[in-house]
Formats: sequence, structure tokens, C-alpha cells
Amino acid sequence: MINIYKINKDKFKTIYLSINFTMNVNEEENSRNALLASVLSKSCEKFKTQKQIENYMYSLYGAEFDVNVEKYGDLYNIEFLIEGINKKFLPDNQDIVSKCIDFLYNIVYKPNVVNDSFNEEIVKREKEFILDKIRTKKDDKLRYGVTKMEELMCYSESFGMYLYGDEKIVENITAKELYAHYLHVINNSCISIIASGNLEGYENIEEQVKEVFNEKINTNVSYEDLICDSHIKGKIEDVEETIEESDTYQSVLSMGFRVEDATKEDFYVLNLYNAILGATPSSKLFQNVRERESLAYTVRSRFYRFKNIFVIFAGIERDNYKKAVQVINEQIEDIKNGNITNDEFFAAKESLIADLKEWDDSKIALSKMLLANMLLYKNNNISVDDMIEGISNVSKDDVVNIANKIILERVFLLGGASNE
Repeated sequence: MINIYKINKDKFKTIYLSINFTMNVNEEENSRNALLASVLSKSCEKFKTQKQIENYMYSLYGAEFDVNVEKYGDLYNIEFLIEGINKKFLPDNQDIVSKCIDFLYNIVYKPNVVNDSFNEEIVKREKEFILDKIRTKKDDKLRYGVTKMEELMCYSESFGMYLYGDEKIVENITAKELYAHYLHVINNSCISIIASGNLEGYENIEEQVKEVFNEKINTNVSYEDLICDSHIKGKIEDVEETIEESDTYQSVLSMGFRVEDATKEDFYVLNLYNAILGATPSSKLFQNVRERESLAYTVRSRFYRFKNIFVIFAGIERDNYKKAVQVINEQIEDIKNGNITNDEFFAAKESLIADLKEWDDSKIALSKMLLANMLLYKNNNISVDDMIEGISNVSKDDVVNIANKIILERVFLLGGASNE
């Protein structure tokens, strides 16, 4: 089975090509993936150093290459990506894109390996890079407050693991073990390739990819094999409160909510609920917690579609902790009771639709949207217009009904000094 998808938009001049290795992971695999992606981004058999890679990208009219790691709920994805200019926009129709495809093949399937081991020096250097990300994750207090809530709510699930892994596990990975893990990843992942952008002259790009990669991208793992649905939780009896001390003046408040009995069809309603609650400047949290009550210098809500959870996060003074929780809960109760003005409702819709239209102007966003829809819905035919229609069809009653399924589960406060 070979998964190759195309998104053709003639408004662009370039083609964004990504190869995705998506998998379920445990804690060790999570840590190894982060290091593996970093190592593979810096060297391969043909281009031994990062400098050589950079020089080659420069020779391809400034093509852009990277390797990203990301989570789709409990799934871990390693994305190898490159973006190059369509030959119709280059002198003498130089075929840069075909060279980009060949380059990705070398990066993914021709790594810099000797005696079944990655280069020791590169692994050591990239290990320090990953360890630095892990050790400094608390430096951005607001981001840490969100990450901590993800960990608390999903502590027994892979989604609750830090994207870059665990410090002790990363420290102990050897270059030989990492190569063994590389073989595991390329042989046991769901592989998908997405070409997004101006495909004029590359109508048969999937055949070009197959010719270069041969059977290596013939994946034995299907989208149906991947477990990405939300875990079923028991009914919450008591809200759990966690306080972590920190030597900073400002505090970070995070509140975690779970949606009971949510279905995939609730996606549009939940997004509109989130926009009304706290994802836009016109939202209830922004207007009431920040502007009216001056309880936070920033406050937002975030919806996680793969987990059916919400996280509200706010930067506050510690003395305002109880009051901030109270006012946030008041906004949530307002929506449950149907206290949503027409201005709030339509402003939220307009904001979401504007965001979707921006997606249509981004090759990367379109590629990410396709992958997410394949993982969650097993459907690559959901367009931006379909999503706009889905948002447009949501009623105020739909929002109220879903609001009454959303339950507060945890509260987390990160430090800050008290004036009391």
C-alpha cells in the first residue's frame, strides 16, 4: 500500500513535499524519535554535514528542507519536508523538484551509517540539542503551564509525554541503538507522502516519487491500524488541583476540561465553542477576564481535536488565582445557559472562517489539514470549503448542547509571588 496525496493550487510558485512516518509510541520510542529526527536532519550518506546540506539547498534556488516532530493526539509523526520552485518559474525550466525528491530519498533511506551505527559525533551533538530542549522547557512559563496540563490530563497516554522525550532516556541512547530504532520506524510506521502547491508540469508527481523510492514507501501499516481516538475516561467526581512553586513574579493558571461522549461529528461545534469561549479577541475570556476584570495579562482557550479536551491558560498575579478561576467558570456557565450574544456568536464564526481561508493560502496548512483528516476521519477529500460550510451550519443551540458536555477536570497553578 502506497499513500501519496496531491493538493494542486496554481496560486503558488513552489511545491511542498512531505514524507510522514506516523506511529503509536511508548515513552522510550517517543524519546528516540526526537533524537532520530534531529540526527537525520543533519547528515546522510551523500551529504555528510549540515553545511553540505545547506549548500545543496542553496544550489536548488534556495529550496527549504527540515525534519519536524509533532503529535496528533496519541500518535507521533516524523515529517521530512522540502519545498522547491516549480520549473515553470525557473530559467530553462530547470527541474528543481525532481532533485528535491531525490534529496529526500537520500535523507530518509541513505543515512550516514557505519557498522550499523549512526555517526557517534553527530549523535552526541544532537543529543545535547534535544536535552537542552527538555531541560529548558520551563523557561517559557506560559507554554510550560499548557504542557503540564497536557501531562496531568493524559498522564497514562502517549499524548501526555513531552514531545522531545524524557531526559534520562535520551541521555542513555547510543548511536547503535538509535540506528536500530531508525529501522523500526521506517518498517513499522504508516507512511504517507503529500505534494502540495503548484503541480503544473508535475501532474504525475506520484509516479516520480514511486520511481525514486521504489518499494520502500510501500507501507504495511494503514491509517486504520493507528489508534488516535480519545481515551474513554470515567466520570470526574472531584476537580484535582495542583500547585507548583516557581521563583517568578507572574503565575500561570491552567484549567483542563474533557468533553463527555464527544463524536468526530462534533468537531465544528467544538471549534466554534472554543472561539466563543477564549480563542479570539472577541471571546468571553478575553473580554471579561482580561479586559473587564483585569485579572490576566493574557488568557486563551485551546481545543485538542484528537483528544476532545480543552485547556484554558492565563498569565495572572498569584493573588488573583481564586478570583480568576471564579470569573473563568462564570464564562463557561454563561455559555451552558445560552448567554451568547449575536455579536459573540457571529464574531466567532467569522474568525474561524477567516482562519480557514488563510489555510487555503498556505501549502503547509493544507498538507497538515489533509494528514489530520486522514488520521482522524480516514478521509483525504475534506476541503477548506467543506470545513467552512461545517462551521457555517453550526447553530447557537448546538454550542449550548456541547457546552453542557464539557467538564472541568483539573486546575494547575504555576508559582508566582504573593503580595498577601
